[in-house]
Amino acid sequence: MIIVDPVALGDAACTRPSPKWVYDRTGTLVEVPVNTLAVSYDPSDLSAAPFAVVDLEPETNYIRNNTMQGAGPGVMPNLWGPSDRTSLGIACDPVGAGVENGIEFLDLRYSGTATSAATLFLRFEQSGPVPAKAGQKWVGSVLLKAVAGDPSTIQMFVTERDVAAGSTGIQYYALSSISSKLDAHSAEYDTVGQATSSIYFGLAVYFNAGQAYDFTLRVALPHLCRDKLPRFPIKTSNGAVTRAADVIGPTAGLIYSNVPMVEPPYDAATTYAKDAAVYDPATKIVYWSMQAANVGKPLSDPAWWNKRTAINRWAMFDDRNSTVTSNPEEIIAVVSARAITQGFFAGALDASEVRISMTHPTRGVVYSETRSLVLPRSGSSFYGWCFNRLRMRTWFRTLKLPVFANALVTITILRPGGVPKCGMALLGPVEDGGSTLMGLSTELKDYSTTTFFADGSSETIPRGFSKRMSVDVSVERDRAESLEDYFTKRRQKTLVIFGSTQRGDAMLVGKVSSFRKVIDSYPRSKMALQIEGVLSQ
Repeated sequence: MIIVDPVALGDAACTRPSPKWVYDRTGTLVEVPVNTLAVSYDPSDLSAAPFAVVDLEPETNYIRNNTMQGAGPGVMPNLWGPSDRTSLGIACDPVGAGVENGIEFLDLRYSGTATSAATLFLRFEQSGPVPAKAGQKWVGSVLLKAVAGDPSTIQMFVTERDVAAGSTGIQYYALSSISSKLDAHSAEYDTVGQATSSIYFGLAVYFNAGQAYDFTLRVALPHLCRDKLPRFPIKTSNGAVTRAADVIGPTAGLIYSNVPMVEPPYDAATTYAKDAAVYDPATKIVYWSMQAANVGKPLSDPAWWNKRTAINRWAMFDDRNSTVTSNPEEIIAVVSARAITQGFFAGALDASEVRISMTHPTRGVVYSETRSLVLPRSGSSFYGWCFNRLRMRTWFRTLKLPVFANALVTITILRPGGVPKCGMALLGPVEDGGSTLMGLSTELKDYSTTTFFADGSSETIPRGFSKRMSVDVSVERDRAESLEDYFTKRRQKTLVIFGSTQRGDAMLVGKVSSFRKVIDSYPRSKMALQIEGVLSQ
């Protein structure tokens, strides 16, 4: 038997006084507002679990305009260095600028017949604006794509300059083949010139004598950074941009959710109309106003307020299986547990897939798992594969999260083209409750009531129900006492009990209502537990 002891969640905060950019589930680069935790998909594998993006250090992109501001047919971007437009029979023509998957780009057409060996330089910055000195490490990168034709030999270069724009050092880097999709190409450079005062980088495009050329190269998001590249692009338009560091708050709680907050928080100074909805910031419970001109009345006053259920965003984290969080297409929630949490359970699911990932602030993504909720239906039969009714699993669990105390866990629940729902989401440390013995049983407890009348008719008032599970376990003698203390301290706390990790019907979210220990042998003891499940509808 395995127990997950859920961490109590409140509100956790991520502060960052600048926006950042990450990839959404379509692979599009999108902006994340200030003071909002960023969650990104991997653009190279959109089927993988999205993950929280935490940057503990600020990073600066010194290229002043990497979003192609001012560019267009025949016009190079603002603030770029002088770029070669013609040389020895070869012409470089900007044919247009645009946006691909949220990424601004410039298309350059190189055409003509080289009368001699020629090189055309494309400079992403000018000499002077990016300060540098000897002994520094710089990293440049750019996204490139072959739009038409076969690009010629292209190298990346990094050059350092003195105050008079004279070269104090330069290095060229061969690039890997340029494909038909936007791929990143990068190079590292250590400044050496004692007179160096600035640095810039760009591309050198080579042409062989007597050969005809006609190809179009797409250039996007050049970066020039100190020491290392940021994990995600930093967009600029009119000057260098510094992406500030993320600061994760010290409390355990929900730090991000894509589920919108519909109801406003309660404000005692606001006058509410009849049927107006608010929520209690402390409990996340929704209340409806029972009367007009409702001002200054406490939420605890039943004459003025009707207590409802948890708000949509928090419904999956309350202690009721009957309240569900829903959102079109996908639910994404990031939890900062501030504790070692190896176990996660999601119940009352109505979805097609669950993905979970764990991000450590310094190690990055340390765990990622994707699991389909579609159950096998073929029964080794072609007919069954084609015509049997589709069955869906309504729960998800993992007990394999790595042992990190300050990691962020990203929970993603998907139903493409529909509305995924989740009734329970519990994350916490794992405890071994001993070996489950044969004879585990579950039963349903219905709280509905039926009244029978003299004529034999009846009236039923439907209410919720709960599950009850009885399980016997065998534990080692030296653990029996500590396990008894464990359950005693948690006798009124909601736990996740896995009587068997292989059977969904042997998993229950509830409270231990009775606990009996039998010492019947020296090496091991038996324990009998009864668990009362949480309320369902």
